[in-house]
Amino acid sequence: MGRKLGHYRSSSFKSRRDKILTGQRRRWNAERVKEDHSYCGGVISPDLSTSCVGEVKDVGDDDRWRDGRRVVELGVLADGLSGCKTCGIPLTLSHTTHILNYGLGALLKIPCDNTLCRAMNSIPTGKRHDHQVFDMNTKLATGMLHAGIGTTQVNSLLTSLNIPAVSHAMLDRRQRETGEAMEALAKESTEQWMDEEKKLTTEMTGEDNIEVSVDAGWQKRGSGKAYNSLSGHCSMIGKNTGKVTNYRVRSRSCRVCTSADSKDQSPSDHDCRKNWNGSAKAMEQDMIVDMVSDCINRGFKTQTIIADDDSTTIARLRQNVNVNIKKISDKNHVKKNFSKTLYKLQATNKKLTTTIIRYIIKCFNYVIAQNSGNTEGMKKGLDSLSRHPFGDHSLCDKSWCRFISNPKEVYRSLPHGKPITDPQLQQTLTEVFNSYFHHAEKLSSLGSTQANESFNRIVGSKAPKSQHYSGSASLNYRVAGGVLQKNSGHTYLSMVHRKIGLSPGTHTLKLGILKDLQNRRRRAIATTTKAKKKRLALKAKRMQANTANEIREGTSYHPAIDTLDISADSIKEIPEPQPSPTMETSPLPKKCSAVYFDLESTGLARTSHLTQIAAVFGEESFDTYVIPRIQISPTASTVTGLTCINRALFYKGHPVDSVSISVAIQHFITYLKKQHHPCSLLDTILKILIVHCF
Repeated sequence: MGRKLGHYRSSSFKSRRDKILTGQRRRWNAERVKEDHSYCGGVISPDLSTSCVGEVKDVGDDDRWRDGRRVVELGVLADGLSGCKTCGIPLTLSHTTHILNYGLGALLKIPCDNTLCRAMNSIPTGKRHDHQVFDMNTKLATGMLHAGIGTTQVNSLLTSLNIPAVSHAMLDRRQRETGEAMEALAKESTEQWMDEEKKLTTEMTGEDNIEVSVDAGWQKRGSGKAYNSLSGHCSMIGKNTGKVTNYRVRSRSCRVCTSADSKDQSPSDHDCRKNWNGSAKAMEQDMIVDMVSDCINRGFKTQTIIADDDSTTIARLRQNVNVNIKKISDKNHVKKNFSKTLYKLQATNKKLTTTIIRYIIKCFNYVIAQNSGNTEGMKKGLDSLSRHPFGDHSLCDKSWCRFISNPKEVYRSLPHGKPITDPQLQQTLTEVFNSYFHHAEKLSSLGSTQANESFNRIVGSKAPKSQHYSGSASLNYRVAGGVLQKNSGHTYLSMVHRKIGLSPGTHTLKLGILKDLQNRRRRAIATTTKAKKKRLALKAKRMQANTANEIREGTSYHPAIDTLDISADSIKEIPEPQPSPTMETSPLPKKCSAVYFDLESTGLARTSHLTQIAAVFGEESFDTYVIPRIQISPTASTVTGLTCINRALFYKGHPVDSVSISVAIQHFITYLKKQHHPCSLLDTILKILIVHCF
């Protein structure tokens, strides 16, 4: 029943084939009853492994599968269309009768062309696992958690691409699937890096007392007066590894429990993540106490923690865990609190300007950096800070104070380069530095929670403060994803997919490796001295431009300013500065000859006068001295060798013939005319001479 050289073997076979095609066309064009079906939204997906092949029934055509776009794995679709599941005859995509959507995935209902088979084939558009779950739906949930968006944002993106939206119930099931894998991997990762931290500590110090940094973050930004976030997270990061060795999440809400309470009903069986009933402020110390206790119970001695000074963490640790535990303050929080103190004093000390505050902060930061581990040096440095800006350098050290070796030096960062002269301000600053003087030992051994702040930034990108994810387990999944990204990089997505049993994804792994390489390169560059200087220069430039704009624009913003009487002068805008003039080159004629000329003057000021005009054209030259109307500056005399005494000009002490400026210009014009130069060139030279002479 094959073809040979483009002809059929028998006329009967050709006749039979024509009849089959005629019958197919008649059936395709016949009126049919459409088969009712429901999409996967809110319902449990059927077992697709047993529904791929079915007998052809009276089902009608449905062209909705042609509407919009679909996410299709070409390899899977090609394999599905390669042959009927019953008879093996290839299927035709255009013969699709209707489509069953399951999130991003779908089943295409395609009947077999063979009239003897008449089987209805269910062709999937992508790979599946567990017999019915499309891989692309699970990976969509993973991407949603990784990108820090929710179902609403996912559907907004899909529908903008004209891809059918996915149901919340389906995405919630897939989020639970990938989220549980993330939590399991995060637990394995923290345990692995805790062992590595203990190993490195033992190798470096000979002891197994681990030093860690701890810090918490909340999913709602505090206003400064109210701290009422419904959830928070805390991380413990090893000092030597820089990796997360433990973490905790606290939540004060559960969407299912809240809904049941509002209806006076018992909540249904669900994964409740509500584990905190106290205030948001008390979350941090509770999580830290829980993590330190857990480490000790697992055999890891945590004797030193690095934390900020904004909570009672250390007091609760000594009360509930270990009375001998040591606490090291975070240097960034110390600097920030010092800055806040100075800016608060600005309200009562008008002479404490922003420029002075920035200079004092810079000096304070320098003292902190240069006296690490040196308590006596820290005390001396703090004591000198209350004197150095005021011109008293008796307690300064020559290693950092330029005024000891050269008292005529100027203050580069203070107004007019002069020291501060306000005695009341000096007394106020002395009181501030005295309060830090008593904590010199603590200031000389500061640590850093920068790694924890970096982790909080990662969590913030996955659980933005503008969204509420703590009503379910979604927040826990996102924090676990942040732990994996901090410890393993962006390739953690492929690890999650492998954990579930999915392919790691070629493009997923490729982009993850690329991002990790970019991040390592960026960190390496950012730590160089050149990059730090560039950042400081850009920051100073932006601040200077912003200050200039605010002064030029006048009063524009202030709390409740609209309730006050605003004068016209306070909102009057100063015009922008005019740009500096640019030098333009005059076009030269096609046929021209060059005359090179040079001018000497009494100085570089705008009021300087000419003392000499010289020119060269070919082998002919021009040179004349001009009697200036003003005195020649000493600098100009040193350069040119010309001096003027009693309106007589001398070159290196010898008198020379000189003429007035008008005669010199006339002689120069006569010289140029002999060279047959056009009048336009003469006009240009005259303008230059006039600018320099009158």
